[in-house]
Amino acid sequence: MSEHNSEQDIVVDDGPSPKPVDEYKDMDEIDTDDLLDEAEITLKPKKTKRKTKRKVEPKRKTTRKGKQVVLPPPVKKKAEFDPERCKALATAYPDSFWQFHADSGYGMINNINDTSLMEAVPCNISDQAAITSMTLSNDGTLLATFSNIGAIKIWDIENDFKLVRKLRDSEEVNIDEFYCGKFASDAQELLVTGGKLKDRHRWSAQDEDNHILPCPIKIFSIADSKVLARLEGHSEEILCIKSVSFDKGNYYISTSQDGYIIKWHVGDDWTTLIESTRMDDGVTCMAFTVSFLPNTGNKYFMAACDETLRLYDFEEAQLLQTFEDMYSSYCDCGKFITWLDESVRQDEEVNVDKMDEDAAPSSWFISRGAEMCDVDDGVSSIPNTCTLHKLVYPTEPAGKFTLETVKKFKHEDYHANSWLVKITSNGRYILAPTIYGQIFVFNILTGQLTAILKEHEDGFVKVYTYKAVDEEVDLDVGMSS
Repeated sequence: MSEHNSEQDIVVDDGPSPKPVDEYKDMDEIDTDDLLDEAEITLKPKKTKRKTKRKVEPKRKTTRKGKQVVLPPPVKKKAEFDPERCKALATAYPDSFWQFHADSGYGMINNINDTSLMEAVPCNISDQAAITSMTLSNDGTLLATFSNIGAIKIWDIENDFKLVRKLRDSEEVNIDEFYCGKFASDAQELLVTGGKLKDRHRWSAQDEDNHILPCPIKIFSIADSKVLARLEGHSEEILCIKSVSFDKGNYYISTSQDGYIIKWHVGDDWTTLIESTRMDDGVTCMAFTVSFLPNTGNKYFMAACDETLRLYDFEEAQLLQTFEDMYSSYCDCGKFITWLDESVRQDEEVNVDKMDEDAAPSSWFISRGAEMCDVDDGVSSIPNTCTLHKLVYPTEPAGKFTLETVKKFKHEDYHANSWLVKITSNGRYILAPTIYGQIFVFNILTGQLTAILKEHEDGFVKVYTYKAVDEEVDLDVGMSS
């Protein structure tokens, strides 16, 4: 039966009701924000994580006799860890992540220290406004940069970082801001993007910006510089998008400030939407990044949400576990890495009591977050840190994952108490940006700060290589999941 009953199915026993008076019929053209200002209503800032998800009420069936029967919501089987399913998927679809880490043989940056100094490569990767994020093609030959003026630029890394394409939605009548994106497939013909869409003709006093509209995902043809498809479903800013193949199907996965994580099942052309499904958790207020668990065939992923890390079953679209209180304000970035010096750590820290635990399958995960400003505006008594975690997989069906904190990376001059600051790693170092345009480089094995990369400016991308090397080294650039 449809959720919405037709009029003939509704019987009213209490006689006709008085016609309601429309008190607001003359207010249709009045801006809501102006009304709020005049009423002097105090509202919380928009970027708060203390929003409450709307409770889903059970459907009500109205009988022809006017009596209502409350139908319980459909019972969905609770997702549980399935080791056999993971093993089958991992065998059929082995991970393609971490092709370009430090020891991969592509001439990547390996050591960063006093004897391996870095210098910037002369190039002009820039835009007219702040560059909000960037992504590489799967083969590492193209770089896409995104800006908050609605422009995407494609750069040819193998041709001295030459600008080869500029993408903009020429048919968009409102204001585009792009926050994230991804090359949709190995063919490198499509770019999927997301961000914020704002009403060009309406101002929001609450946000001190143009009024935000529902924010679509846009899929561009790189060759034609045109939008081929729009995926509608998020009501606020889109903060992360990834393309993923799972069990012979093509998918996008997106996160948003509206608190929802959505998987989008698309056709072989990566543009035709088959079905969209929200992750079922009912608690997330802001969802930032996602990273898929290694050796699971993309069945499970970890998401940085609110101040927590949450583990989801991608196939069943359900929350499996929540790891609480990672940071006091936001946990806004997390990703799985291949830690190249793991064997060195094991040799140095042999613990007989943990040998059985270490024998269980596991993966390395890095995260960062922001702390509550309890001292002053923008100032926290808790120092900013990045964290190395070890996620230990269950060995039995329906078992629980264990997330261990292995090491925290901090420095008295490392200040990154702002949301949407992304960290990355080459498998040997964590590279952590600050709010002042610096990048702190932490050695994962020792925990020490080994370098600070400076001189970053808004609207520019810096590319680094080794300084004064004896022989010419081709710099190939790549990134992980």
